[in-house]
Amino acid sequence: MKKTTLLSLLFCVLYSCNKSIEIGTPIAYLQLEQTTLEVADVATGLDIPWDVDASIPDELWFTEQKGLVYKLNLKTGEQKLMLQLEDVLFRKSYGLLGMTVHPKHNYLFIHYTYQANEGELQQSVNSRVVRYDIEGDKLSNRLVLLDNIPGNSYHNGSRLVISPDDKLIFSMGDAGRANETQNDDILVGKIMRLNLDGSIPEDNPIAGSPIWSRGHRNPQGLTFGRNNMLYSSEHGPLSDDELNLIERNANYGWPDIHGFIDRTAEIAYNETHNTTEPLMAWTPTIAVAGTGYYDQSAIPEWQNSLIVANMKGRALRVLNLSENGREITAEHIYFQKYFGRLRDVSIAANGDIYVTTTNTDWHPRFQPWMYDGLPSGPDRILRLRAIDKSNKVDTLPVLTEDDKAMDLMSENWTNAVGEEEFAGGQKLYTQNCLACHNPEGTGAPGLYPPLAKTSWVTGDKSRLIRVLLLGLSEPIEVNGETYNQEMPSYAHLSNQQIAEVLTYIRNSFGNQADAVIEGEVFVERQSLDK
Repeated sequence: MKKTTLLSLLFCVLYSCNKSIEIGTPIAYLQLEQTTLEVADVATGLDIPWDVDASIPDELWFTEQKGLVYKLNLKTGEQKLMLQLEDVLFRKSYGLLGMTVHPKHNYLFIHYTYQANEGELQQSVNSRVVRYDIEGDKLSNRLVLLDNIPGNSYHNGSRLVISPDDKLIFSMGDAGRANETQNDDILVGKIMRLNLDGSIPEDNPIAGSPIWSRGHRNPQGLTFGRNNMLYSSEHGPLSDDELNLIERNANYGWPDIHGFIDRTAEIAYNETHNTTEPLMAWTPTIAVAGTGYYDQSAIPEWQNSLIVANMKGRALRVLNLSENGREITAEHIYFQKYFGRLRDVSIAANGDIYVTTTNTDWHPRFQPWMYDGLPSGPDRILRLRAIDKSNKVDTLPVLTEDDKAMDLMSENWTNAVGEEEFAGGQKLYTQNCLACHNPEGTGAPGLYPPLAKTSWVTGDKSRLIRVLLLGLSEPIEVNGETYNQEMPSYAHLSNQQIAEVLTYIRNSFGNQADAVIEGEVFVERQSLDK
C-alpha cells in the first residue's frame, strides 16, 4: 500500500471517520477543591431552551419554549428536529414547558399550553400532557394523557420526571388561582403522579385522582435522589423560593405558608392543616429552576447533592444532602453572573452535567434593570465534566466557587411612567387616536368605545396590545355597551411607539395603571408572527 494511502486512512480513522469523537467546545474550567471541571458548549444559537434530558446514553433531548423538541447525537453532533407543535400557545412564561424521555420504553412526554377559546383577543389558556413513541428519528402514536388543565399567562409550571417505579411525575403551578391549590377538584398548584398510559395509579392518595401533593405555587424542578426521594424546586413570591422533599399526600401550604412556618398566621394555619416545611428557602428569591440529583464518583465534592439552576440568581447552586436525604448540609454557588440566567439541569449516567441558559426570554426584556452584564446573543446548552488537569487549555478562564450570593435588585413590576415616555405617548395619541376617541378619551356613543375609566384599558395588557397589532373587525363590549366599528391595525408602529401610546392611554382620562413596556409588545408581536 502506498504511503499516501496509509496517511489518508490514518486521517480518516482519527478524524472524519471516527463516529466516537464527542462534541463540545471547551470555553472555561471550574476548579473545585480536588476536581477540575471542563465547561463546554454542546449546543448554541438556541431560543429559550426550557428543558434538557440526558437520560438516553449518547443523546441529548431538549426543547425550545416556542414548541420545538430536538434530539442531539452527542457522538456525531447531528441535531434533529423531532417535533414542532402546531397548537402551542407561546408567550411570556407559557408555551412548551416540560419534557422528559423514558429510555427503556422509548417514550417522549411533554406538557404545553394551548388556547382553549377560538380567536378571541383575550385568550383562555389551558394545558395538556402528551406522550409520543420514539421510533428512531421519528415520533409517533401521539396520546393525550391529561387535558384541559386550567392555565394562565403565568405559573403554569412545569417539570416532568420518570420515577424509579415507572410512573410519570408532573408539576403544575397555581396558574394564578392561588386559592385553588388546596382544592383537590382542580389540578393547579399540585404535583401529580400518573401511569405511563395516563391512567391513575391505584396507590395514589385519592382514588381516581392524579394528585400526589398539593399547596404549590410554581414548581420548576423535579428530580429523584437516593431511596426514591423526590425533590422539587419552587418559585416563591418576593420571598421564600423553596427546595422541597415531596412526599405522598403532603400539603406544602401555598398560599397561606411561604417558606418555613415561622410567622404567627402560618403557625396558626399549620395547626389545622398539617403542612410540610421546605428543606431550604431563599429570601429574596433567586428564581430556582431545573434541578438534578448528582451521585456519581466523577465529582466527589458533589456526590449526594442537588444541583439547582437559578434564573434571577444567575448561578448554579449545589446543595449537599445529609446521608438520609432529609437535610441540606451545605450550599455552594458557582458561575454567578458569568453565563447569565440558568433554567434547567440534567445529569447523564456517566456523570456529565448539562445546563441550559435562558437569557433571551421575557424577563430580561421586562426587567432590564435587574440584569447588569447579562450575556448577549442566543441561548446555549453547557456541559460540565471532570477532566485531568493536564488536559486544560491554558488560555481559557478558570472559575472557582463564589464566596457569597450577589445582591439582587428589587423586582419592581409597577413600570412607573416617565415624563418623556408620557409626552411621546400623548403625541402618538393625538396623531392616531384622537379623531375617533376624542381629546378626553370619551369616544362616541354607539360608534367608538370610551377609553376613559374602563377596565378594558386598565386590565389585560396583552389584550390591549393585540388590539393595536391586529385592529378590530368584530363587536366588543366596553362598560356594558356593544361597539361594532372597525379599527385599523397599528402594527406599523414600532414596539416602543405602541408601548408609549398605550402607557399614555392607561394613565390618562381617569385611568391609573402601570406602564406598557417595549418588551411586552415584542412578546405579543412575536406570538402573532409564528
